[in-house]
Amino acid sequence: MKGLGMKKKGLFWVVGILLLAGGGAAAALLLANRRDVTTSSRAAYDAYEEALLNQHRFYAKEARVGYAKALELDPNFAMAMLSLADMTPDHNQAVALVRRAAKQRDRLTERERYHVDIAVANVDGKADEALRLARELHAKYPADVVGAGNVARAALLKGDRDSAIKTYEDLLAADPNNADAYNQIGYYYGYRGEYDKAIDNLERYRFISRDNANPFDSLAENQANAGHYNEAIENLNRALAIKPDFAPAYWHFGVVYEGLGQWDKAIAAYDKAAELADGEGSPREYLTMALRPALLSGDPSKVKEALARLQKVPVDPKSDYAKTQPVLVAVVTDIAEGHGADAERRLREIKPYLDQQFAERVKAGKVPPGVKAHLPEWNFFMGRALEMQGKTDEALPYYQANANPPNPFYDFDARRWIMEARAKVAEILAKKGDLDAAEKLIAENRKWNPSWAPCRPAEVFVAEARRAKVLAASK
Repeated sequence: MKGLGMKKKGLFWVVGILLLAGGGAAAALLLANRRDVTTSSRAAYDAYEEALLNQHRFYAKEARVGYAKALELDPNFAMAMLSLADMTPDHNQAVALVRRAAKQRDRLTERERYHVDIAVANVDGKADEALRLARELHAKYPADVVGAGNVARAALLKGDRDSAIKTYEDLLAADPNNADAYNQIGYYYGYRGEYDKAIDNLERYRFISRDNANPFDSLAENQANAGHYNEAIENLNRALAIKPDFAPAYWHFGVVYEGLGQWDKAIAAYDKAAELADGEGSPREYLTMALRPALLSGDPSKVKEALARLQKVPVDPKSDYAKTQPVLVAVVTDIAEGHGADAERRLREIKPYLDQQFAERVKAGKVPPGVKAHLPEWNFFMGRALEMQGKTDEALPYYQANANPPNPFYDFDARRWIMEARAKVAEILAKKGDLDAAEKLIAENRKWNPSWAPCRPAEVFVAEARRAKVLAASK
C-alpha cells in the first residue's frame, strides 16, 4: 500500500478529490525518530508510539486502538487526536477530533502546531492554506512525514512526479532510514512505468521495515500492475504469512487475477478483502471493485451476486453514495443484461447531480486548484451503453475522454481507466480502418503492462485487423 496519507481507491461516482485529562504541565517526550510530541503521560506516549508504528505498517485497526488508548490516558494529547482523526472512517468524528486538537494548539511545539494548522485548513476546505503550511513545515522539518506527504501529494496531483520524488529524497537526506519515503518513491516510479526503479526502492523499504506485511504488499501491487503476476503472487503470500488478515493483500490478489483474466478468483479476492476490511479500504470499496471482474466475465448471474453483496453494506442516508448507489446498481444490471438504452437514460439523468456535487465541492474549497471534473466510471458506462445500441461513433468520445483525462493520473486505479479506454479507442479506430493509430495506443499500454487481460479483446481485434489487411495486400 502507498504511504501514509495516500488514501485508497474512491467509490464509483463519489465526486471530489480526497486530500487527503491529565493534570499539571505537559511534557514534550522524544520519539525514536527525533520528533517530539506533547503529552503529560509516559504511558500515553508509549501507546501513541506503538500506534504510530502500526499506522506506518497500515495495520489500521491496531493503530486506531492504540491512538484511542493514548487519548484515554491523556485526554489532552493533541497528536493522538489528529492521528485518530486520520484513521477514523467517520467524517464527522474526524472533524470533531481536529477541532478538539486545535484547542490545544498554544501548548504544543512548533512542529505540532503545523500539524494542527494543516489539519484545520483541510477540514475547512482551505487547500491552498494547507499546502502553504505543509511547504513551510517541510522546509523547517524535512524529516517530517506529514509535511513531505502533503507537498509530494500536491505535486502528484499536478502530474509532477519528479517534484514528488524530490520531496521524499529531501526527507531521506534528513532521515536516511525513513521507510515511508522509499515506499512512496517506489510507487511514484511505478505509476509512470519505471518498474526497475520502483522495485529497487520498494526492496529498500522491505529491508528497513522488516517483519511487516506492507512492504511485500507494496512490491506485489507494483508487480501486479506491471504484469509480473507470478512475482506478485509470491509477495502477497509472504504478506499474508506475516499478517493473515491483511485486507490489502487480498485486494491486490484481485488485481493479479484480473490481469490474468481469472475473473472468479478476482471476485473471490475482492470479497475476501471486503470481509477483512478495516480502516484503509472499506467493504463497499472492495465490493465495488468486484463488479469489474463480474462484468468482464460476461455472466449476468455473477454481476447479480456481486451487486447483492454490495447492497448489504449499510449506507449513510446523508452521503453522496446514498443518491448514487441505486443508479450504479441499476446501470450495472442494465449493462450486464444488455439493456443499453436503459443504462444510457439512467446515466444522463444522474449526470446533472454529479456535476452539481463537484461544483459545490469546488466552491467549498474541497477540490485542489486546477483539478477539473472527470468521472471515468460514468464515461466508461456511457461508452458501453452506447456501443450496445450500435452507436459506436457516439461512444468514441467518452472512451477518448478517459484515454486522455483532463487531470494527471495519481495512482494505479486512475491509470487503469486510461489503459482500458485506450484499448477501446484502439478497437474502434481499427474498425474505422486507422490501424496505425490503433497500434500506437496498444503499444503505449504495453509500456505500462504488457499483459492486462481486460485489454486483451481489443488487442486481439487490432492484431487480427492488421493480419487481414496484410493478407489482402499480398493477394
